[in-house]
Amino acid sequence: MENRNDKFRRAQFSTIDRLLIKLATIAVILVLVVQVLLLNGETRKYLSLADKLEGEQITSPATMYAADVPWPNPDKTTNPVNKVVAKSIRSLRPNKDITIRMITPPSQADALVTVNGEAVGNFGKGKVDITIFDGDYIEIDASQMQTPAQFVIDTHKHDLIFPADGILLESQKNIIVVGKVIFKK
Repeated sequence: MENRNDKFRRAQFSTIDRLLIKLATIAVILVLVVQVLLLNGETRKYLSLADKLEGEQITSPATMYAADVPWPNPDKTTNPVNKVVAKSIRSLRPNKDITIRMITPPSQADALVTVNGEAVGNFGKGKVDITIFDGDYIEIDASQMQTPAQFVIDTHKHDLIFPADGILLESQKNIIVVGKVIFKK
């Protein structure tokens, strides 16, 4: 025989069980509704604190073509903040290291390597090691060289479509266009 206290406890537990089941069901439905609302960019701004605080999404810059490459202008001073922002965005992208070797290095550092119009090294030591990103535009400025120059590009791996590993480039007092870097996907 059950006493009165056992019946009372059993009634309380069944009431609490039903309440917990209803609360769990409401919580699951609420989570599903919020997740569906987060799929929309406009409502995400109001529901997600992280999106409010972080600001706009960082995307990789548009692919550069030869006509878009910025040329250094000695008359204008460039904004150092823009360079820092551009370098930080570039650092988020996958990169590769390549070496450009000069077959007969000059006694002076007359030839320069430029990436996207910015000088990144000279051939004073006979080679230039550079870090490149997909879409970068590489040139070798040998316009100050008095003798013909030959350069070899070592990509160290076969994970680049362009420039090809071991390609030989020749120049006599001009700018050698290596071209746009293309990674294998």
